[in-house]
Amino acid sequence: MSRFFVALRPDPDTAAELGELAAGLARRCRGKALAACDLHLTLAFIGERPRPAAAGLLALLDGLPRELPALRLETIGRFGPALLWIGPNGTPDWLAEVDQGLRQRLDVAGETWDRRALRPHVTLVRNARDRAAAHAAIGAVPTIEVAGWRLLLGGTHEAATPACRYRWWAPMAAATGEPQ
Repeated sequence: MSRFFVALRPDPDTAAELGELAAGLARRCRGKALAACDLHLTLAFIGERPRPAAAGLLALLDGLPRELPALRLETIGRFGPALLWIGPNGTPDWLAEVDQGLRQRLDVAGETWDRRALRPHVTLVRNARDRAAAHAAIGAVPTIEVAGWRLLLGGTHEAATPACRYRWWAPMAAATGEPQ
């Protein structure tokens, strides 16, 4: 079994930069930083499915753009007291269109998924134990320009490590369901 989601992954250089930001925040907040290999912007959380379901879920991404434009991440925020994220100051039209197209495809396919409205963000830190430091981190940060994004299917996997928690499948791999 795997917990699947559709996400945008930042270009490798920006993922490394975001990973450094996450590590610094985690040290200050005494939390758990997400590794650069796991950083992503979730479009839809699908949930637990048998691992072979990856091929069918990937097929739903056919026709959606695989490479997406730049996006500025300008604000640190949090969900609850212990999860810190970085995100844009708004949702650009291109992101809203991709999100809407994905939602329509999931509905037509009869998939069950978490229907929360898109709130674009990249989770950086989980389980921040120093709540005062987490609160102090909220707000504007130096802008991080993500040069480009890739649309991927993500999922948990049996070989997950603290260094890399997720496995990524690219839409081009839909025929085999093999991870990227």
